Amino acid sequence: MMRGGKLMCAAISAALMGIFTLNAPGRAAEASEASRAISATGSGVARGDTLRILAIGNSFSEDAVEHNLHEIAAADGITMIIGNMFIGGCNLERHYLNAKKNRSEYSYRKVGADGVRTVRAKTSLAYAFRDEPWDVVTFQQSSPLSGKMESYEPYLPYLINYARQRAPKGARLMLHQTWAFAKNATHSKFANYGRNQSEMYDSLRTAYAAMADKYSLGLIPAGTAMQNARGTYIGDGVVRDGYHLSWWTGRYIAACTWYGTLTGNKLADNAWTPPHIDAERLKVARECADAAVASPQKTTPIQSPDRTGIYNFRLIPEYTLPDPLKMQDGTPVTSPEQWYASRRPELVELFKTEMFGHSPESVDCEYTVDEEPAPALGGKAVRHQVSIKPKGAKHPLHLLVYTPADADGPVPTFLGCNFKGNITISDDPGILEVPESDRRAYGIFPINERGASAARWPIEQIVSRGYGIATFHYSDVDPDFDDGHRNGWEPLIYKEGQNYPEPDQWGSIAQWAWGLSRALDYLETYGKVDASKVIVFGHSRLGKTALWAGVSDPRFAMAISNDSGCGGAALSRRAFGETVYIIQNSFPHWFCGNFRKYGGNEGALPFDQHELLACMAPRPVYVASAEGDGWADPVGERISVQEASKVYNFLGLGAEYLGYHIRQGLHNILLEDWEHYMDFADTHLGK
Repeated sequence: MMRGGKLMCAAISAALMGIFTLNAPGRAAEASEASRAISATGSGVARGDTLRILAIGNSFSEDAVEHNLHEIAAADGITMIIGNMFIGGCNLERHYLNAKKNRSEYSYRKVGADGVRTVRAKTSLAYAFRDEPWDVVTFQQSSPLSGKMESYEPYLPYLINYARQRAPKGARLMLHQTWAFAKNATHSKFANYGRNQSEMYDSLRTAYAAMADKYSLGLIPAGTAMQNARGTYIGDGVVRDGYHLSWWTGRYIAACTWYGTLTGNKLADNAWTPPHIDAERLKVARECADAAVASPQKTTPIQSPDRTGIYNFRLIPEYTLPDPLKMQDGTPVTSPEQWYASRRPELVELFKTEMFGHSPESVDCEYTVDEEPAPALGGKAVRHQVSIKPKGAKHPLHLLVYTPADADGPVPTFLGCNFKGNITISDDPGILEVPESDRRAYGIFPINERGASAARWPIEQIVSRGYGIATFHYSDVDPDFDDGHRNGWEPLIYKEGQNYPEPDQWGSIAQWAWGLSRALDYLETYGKVDASKVIVFGHSRLGKTALWAGVSDPRFAMAISNDSGCGGAALSRRAFGETVYIIQNSFPHWFCGNFRKYGGNEGALPFDQHELLACMAPRPVYVASAEGDGWADPVGERISVQEASKVYNFLGLGAEYLGYHIRQGLHNILLEDWEHYMDFADTHLGK
């Protein structure tokens, strides 16, 4: 209805009384004639309304409002114009100085009514306030200071007055609550909170609530939404580097929280489905946001997917394994020649297309010798270090190689990725640290102590047995978190204009495996290594990586999988421990997009993992399990080896080409495991 020339509509919520302009263009000076006074009752913005939002923030507001928010609103028929005054890491004091001195220091990021994104460099706050008749203006403290009450004043009250003088009368001013860092975040300012996530969340929650109450501001509880999500299986997967939000899940939760707060609408009713988030994760994300909007000052338990029964042998489904000695069309494989010429290529292509993803062809690499071969480990070994950078990659992998000092020629060598950095595999002071310029791309990468993982890398025992050992940190190739496939080597496969892998293009495991092949390229040039006898090995997710590297690159003489579990040596169809369903939700970046359709639908897989092992033939392959490692399903790993041995026998190789052991203990790699591996290598490769 019309009153005094102004159109009245329902309120978005009691907490957000403001003025929302009509869907017509206009400057702030014209807003009074096109505004809608909002009453304190009602349940949502009317369809066709335009809501104009200006965030004065930093990269945290970038995460929250520049992605997803416009699309969520559009699905409910609400048009949003979103502005973000961006300076990375900007705190309230700097915003205050910029406003007071009219500095043009901002990148003004704007999402128009049509969803088109524009960027205007070197922009002032005054310009932004003139650009649109903003209905909502938000402020936030920089994340390291968010829990420090004393850091808000006198800067916040000045900014509030600044905004009230420039925004249309009745515009709603709000605080955007930031979020706590990941438990293992390496941000130097995490020390402000004793490197304790709960302490950081409680501090920032208290500070934002106090400031909102003191200055009569609304509150967007994004930090509470993230903490809700951390109580689910998503955990610290809401962030990509310890503090910035993950590209898909974290950013979506934040946008949902903004939308729910600004409109009062429940996300469960929203029709927009973001790309790259499966239905289960979508449901949990929305519930986390809705709960934060309803209870912004406390975390709410959100029911995660039912994991009961994953260790119950009685609940293993009935399954029939695919026959590796039958072609996809059912034609029997009748000879070794047919296996090598037809069936094996068919299986490898299926694994590429449906699970790991296709990788680029080998590319030219630049080798930089960081250390010429030098004596190490008290004269027992020769250490060599080199950087390998494929053409087009932003960062190199840093390869560390040890060979026996007393070797009279090239030696067989174990090659595998490490989890925490080269300096952690030994207390050898000669191991070089990764340059800060390279390490920054890793995201979550604590500076671990030298030798912290030495128990998993018995280098002296390995070289004393006549073997070399080579390794690099897997984050050199691709950081191990869901970063939207941007921070690693994945762009090497992209076409012009592409910024995300196609459904059949590589995930992180295939990238790490491809990195192992690039390391092998170099070892073929290094005279102290017998490149015809390089053994690719790995533990856990890197065991999956080793198996795929061995299958996809026939130059590897042997492959070793230690506790590789789901996606590695364990049968998928058993659905015991970590399942295909679980692994895709926990680590959506590991596999290609096509693999998602088999979560909870393992019977539809055109292969199972025994066929991955079989594809190593005619080369030997070794699988190790641990009795206490139910998550990796040691029984499923053993059955997989037994089933693969049928192919080895068919090829006339004999079951001795497949090695297996199970030891007492948990998910780990021990000297006991290495002794088995070296004995197996002695048998098949010689010292």
